[in-house]
Amino acid sequence: NPTKSWEEQWAKPYGTNNESGPLYKVPWLAVHGNHDLGDDDQYGLCPGKKTGAHVIDGQPYAALQFNADRNPERPASTAHYWFPDYNYHYHIPELSLELIAVDRNINDLNGLGGNAGGHAQAFKTCGGQEAVQEFLTKVDSAGDRLLADRAANGTATSAVVIQHYPGHCGRSTFNANLAEGRNVQLLCAYGHTHNQHCDHANGPNGTCSDVLTGGGGGCCAPEVNLAGFTAVTLDEMGGFSVDVSSPDVRMHSNQCQW
Repeated sequence: NPTKSWEEQWAKPYGTNNESGPLYKVPWLAVHGNHDLGDDDQYGLCPGKKTGAHVIDGQPYAALQFNADRNPERPASTAHYWFPDYNYHYHIPELSLELIAVDRNINDLNGLGGNAGGHAQAFKTCGGQEAVQEFLTKVDSAGDRLLADRAANGTATSAVVIQHYPGHCGRSTFNANLAEGRNVQLLCAYGHTHNQHCDHANGPNGTCSDVLTGGGGGCCAPEVNLAGFTAVTLDEMGGFSVDVSSPDVRMHSNQCQW
């Protein structure tokens, strides 16, 4: 039941439809991780295999988290969960900020659905592991092309790349394609390894530039370090600062009950 799943896994935990909650109608911009694809969303790995898949500009879509134009089963109450494609960008010119979402799931082919038991049916439906690998390779290449395009044609002074895996941001691709004279502060944000810390602080004045965030996720205690979110604050100079470690944004695992 799609409506029940959205209510139990998104609306209730975060209070997105609770008028008195701090996240009421706050927009979310999402990207696939390995647990999003597998037997629970098998046609997300091979949309062309689904009878009646929605086709836009010749491309079939069937992933269950995508926006309603690609997935009509999305309940109306989820309109603020923004997920238009495997790879996409979202520009807020008033803030000189651009978010670039890139699907890197080719890097964890055997971890789709959590483990081999979580993608066996999906691989069978899609025609085998090689078929899934071919599809995700194309998605990954499209992500690189998007990074190159936004570096060459974007105008924001701050950019955020979100994708799921440490080490696969694509910063080198972005920097190699920057338009001449363009100066942009780039933040890479990712998860996957259930932790919360700054991996690299190479931004201006030691600003965090690569952040592992969202530690926890109901898994892996006691190895899990810290659960929480990362808070990014834009400044008037067109840059940003990052809070990944204060008590305002994270809690120790012994405060959580998985």
